[in-house]
Order: sequence, then structure tokens, then C-alpha cells
Amino acid sequence: MKKVKVDLSVAESAERIKQSLQEKGFTLFCDIDHQANANSVDLELPAARALIFGNPLAGTKLMQKDIAASLDLPLRISVVEDGGDTLVVHMTTEDYCRNYQLEGHPVLEKIEQLFAALVSELSN
Repeated sequence: MKKVKVDLSVAESAERIKQSLQEKGFTLFCDIDHQANANSVDLELPAARALIFGNPLAGTKLMQKDIAASLDLPLRISVVEDGGDTLVVHMTTEDYCRNYQLEGHPVLEKIEQLFAALVSELSN
């Protein structure tokens, strides 16, 4: 798992990531606001958003190699507040390879590049 500190708020980061995903042609399946969900049951939680998104062509290719990867697909990226810092959190190629039989799969390199681009765009 990779955690990268960014200078934007959780809300601002999540919105920029969503816009970037849309521009890149990805489908956003869900935007989960964990803080709002906690507040709905009178509990406190720092700001935390989980975005679930994907591309059926790429995801299917991974699941054809190891159907168990369906547990972690579509892809996920989280933006969380931790000790006053905003962190972007996502799985790495190593995580996918450790959990599934996907070693050397070309889609993983594209996923790694996508996550790097999404994080990089938050610095611009």
C-alpha cells in the first residue's frame, strides 16, 4: 500500500481525482464519504473518501488471469485526513502480485502509472 501526502484538502483532492478519472475515460462507480457515514450514526471520523473506479477492458484482463482479483476490482483510491495531513492511499503493483497470480501482467504497469499520474496532478 502506498500513502502520499498532498497539500490539498480531502474534499478538493477527491474532486480533482474524480475529474481526472472522467477525463481519462474511467467509470466512477462509487464515491464513499466515510466521514458523512460516521456522522449519520453520531460517530466522529476524520475526513475520508474512497473512490471506486475502473475500466472493464483492463479489469477483465486481470480477472482472466486470476478471477480472485475480482475482490479488489474495480480499482480503489482513498483520500484521508491523518493527523492533520491529507494522504492519498492506493494499492501498488506489489500488493496485487502478492495477493493474486498477476506477476508481470502488463495491465499492472498501466495501473501503477495511473495512480502516479493521479497523485502527481494533485501537486499542480
